[in-house]
This record gives sequence, C-alpha cells and structure tokens, in this order.
Amino acid sequence: MTNSMIPYSFIPGTKAKAGEVNANFVSLANAIEQNMEISAGDIQELREILAGKANSEDLTKDFVVNTAGTNLNNYKTPGNYIFTSGYTPTNIPKGSSGVLSVLGTEPKIKQVWYSDGSVPDIYVRMWSGSSWGNWVTNTISKNASNLGYIKFANGIIIQWGYTTFDSNSTTVTFPIAFSANPQICFGGHASSNNIYAIGALHTGRSTTSFTAHGWKVSGSLDCACSWIAIGC
Repeated sequence: MTNSMIPYSFIPGTKAKAGEVNANFVSLANAIEQNMEISAGDIQELREILAGKANSEDLTKDFVVNTAGTNLNNYKTPGNYIFTSGYTPTNIPKGSSGVLSVLGTEPKIKQVWYSDGSVPDIYVRMWSGSSWGNWVTNTISKNASNLGYIKFANGIIIQWGYTTFDSNSTTVTFPIAFSANPQICFGGHASSNNIYAIGALHTGRSTTSFTAHGWKVSGSLDCACSWIAIGC
C-alpha cells in the first residue's frame, strides 16, 4: 500500500533498495517543507485579516455632532457621539451636553450617556428591537460640605445646609434641583453666649428653594438655622 507522501512501501523480511529508501526520505522532506509553506501562508493571511479589522470603518469611532436638536432615539450605530451645549440633542436624560456611547447591534443596542457639568451622572438604556427602555443610572453623586447633597441611584436626593438671616426670613437655594417639591425640616441654633435663634416655619417650597422664617429670643446676633430636605 502506497502513502501519497511515500512512493515506495516495503515487505517485512525483504531487502529494500537504497534508491527507494532515499526516494521515500526525499518525498517526506518535500511534504514537510510544503506544509511549512502552507502554514506560513495561512499565518500571513490571518495577519492581513487582523490588520484589516483593526483599520475597519465598522469599528467604534468618535463623532462630534454639530447639528442641534438631533434625537438620541435615532442613534443606533456603534460609536461615541460628542455633544456640546450649542448642539443639545433631544431625549437626553440630563444636562445639555455630554457624550453618548452606542454599543451592540440589532436587536440589542445599548446607549450610555455621560453628562457634563458639576454632577456628571452616567445613564444607560436598552433598545429591545422595537423601542427604547427608560434611562436608568447607578451613579451616586455627592458634595459633602456645609451646603451639600447626596443623590442615590434610585433618584432619592438628600440635601442639607446652614443659613443665617438678619431679618425674619431668608431664601434658601438648594445645591441641586429636585424634580418634585421635597420634604423640609430645620431648626434654630443656640450660640455659646446664650443668644438663641429659633427657625420654626418655612414657606415658598419649590424644587429649587424655600423661605425660612425665624426670630431671636434674645441677643443681637443674626438668626441661624440648619436644614435638611429629602425628595427626588
């Protein structure tokens, strides 16, 4: 039986001719060399494919959007889309500028919005094949100071502050706006020299501010109070 790579076969116990043995070795060496050439060609072809993919226009790219009012619902092509405040899109979850990343292809597409500004929240939503889901965020934002806030991923916001007023009332502005009127609690401060200030009432509650009313029991210093507001 003859192998395609070995031209001669031998019968056990029978002397082999030197020429036939040499021919078998030559044939085998040629086959090995040929296979090495094929493998090298395959490797080079693979390298060219990878190089082509690395330079492919289909891969994620950055785009600077220079048209105002474009609808984020229409962005389904993978890429990063940069929006400045002069070209604010519609259907954004927050802010007037930021970066939109689009990932995936039909029927599952993900949009990720990175908002600019002092509270750079990150929002995500999914395309189900027929409609966009709601924007959601897992970002917790905070500003821990005398006038501060913390914003949880579920949308709950807690804000706090300290204010003084030299008359019976003052307007307190929240560090960030609520989406609905919050619940507010505050109280007056007692100073170390027995000068007492009482804050007992608030009016004009809104998503951005409220008016605190207070009066002094004794002394000549300004009234002062701490407050806390909770909402979403």
